[in-house]
Amino acid sequence: MNQRFNIEEIPLVNLFVATDKQRRLRLSSDIIALYDLRNGNRVTLGYDRTAQVIALRLASSASDPTAANVDKRGYVSAAHFYRKTQIPQEARRYVFIADQDGWLLFGAEN
Repeated sequence: MNQRFNIEEIPLVNLFVATDKQRRLRLSSDIIALYDLRNGNRVTLGYDRTAQVIALRLASSASDPTAANVDKRGYVSAAHFYRKTQIPQEARRYVFIADQDGWLLFGAEN
């Protein structure tokens, strides 16, 4: 067969983090499933101020005092995160852009 096809990769998961005016982060259902967050697992948050990238990874243990709890709807109460990073308190979606050293990285959608 000599015909060439233009194949486009179609991701089967939708990884994103959304911010809101109430200083919460909402994790996509695919992140919740990926990290099994409905069963008490927690996440660690990070931020690259220069690149304006939110970072997320599974906490090293459920008792990690620096890790964040995720409620049953996928929300993280993140007032301290907002204060520390100075990201705007607005409804914005951050989409998955890469993974690095165990972190999932999310950049703001235009």
